[in-house]
Amino acid sequence: MRFQLAGLAVAGFTAAGVLAAAPAVHAASAAAAPSANAAKPASAPPAAPSTATTSTEADLLAPLLGALKIGNPMPDLPDCADKRTPDGTDVTAFCVEVRGDGAMRQVGVPRKQRPAFMDGPHALAVVDRNALVGLIVPTDGVRSEQSTLRTLTARYGKPFREEQVALLDKDGKSVNSVHAGWMQAPLTVEVYSIPDDPDTGSIELLLPRARTVMAQKDAAITQQLNPGAASAPSAPKAVAQKPKKGEGDGKPGSW
Repeated sequence: MRFQLAGLAVAGFTAAGVLAAAPAVHAASAAAAPSANAAKPASAPPAAPSTATTSTEADLLAPLLGALKIGNPMPDLPDCADKRTPDGTDVTAFCVEVRGDGAMRQVGVPRKQRPAFMDGPHALAVVDRNALVGLIVPTDGVRSEQSTLRTLTARYGKPFREEQVALLDKDGKSVNSVHAGWMQAPLTVEVYSIPDDPDTGSIELLLPRARTVMAQKDAAITQQLNPGAASAPSAPKAVAQKPKKGEGDGKPGSW
């Protein structure tokens, strides 16, 4: 996090100027105090503090989502192989990993454009033809949960649903986490920590088409892993009951 020090610097320079000029001002005021007091203008009221940077700083996703606008065409990004830092651990510009397929693409995000709570330099773009229909941003899970929630609330308002979830970390210790969701139709936003590793998490920003694309991708992977599953006779399907309003299992991706 970077703090703006411009205000402190200006205050320092002003104080230094006042101290340097203090003897001369004292002498002049002693000689002509009556006339100075008579001509002293009324002091101006202090300026109201600006809140323009507050909202910008609170919405830490603004640089990322400004470059990758969900619902717009997917930007034509360079290959990340040409945009890596010398040590190979980061990227210097927005880029795409060529090993990603057409529907799910790993997008490299430079350090200055990604929020502090983002885990690693890559986000996952969900693409339908050439439209960016979803974005999945990895997070530090419970380690930066409050910062993540503040950012999403600053951008989308109060969540329509929020609940505390008890998870177990890798050492088997119980950890409390927040599972929350926002809706800005047709976009849905969901944040959660990974159940078996709460120190990692995810923000899912999805249009309805993104869920269809992801389901098709999962089905294709299942077919590749078990080619005989499609040819085997399927069991009769049970009639699914529509859950009542407000009900749900609360699992990530279920809202």
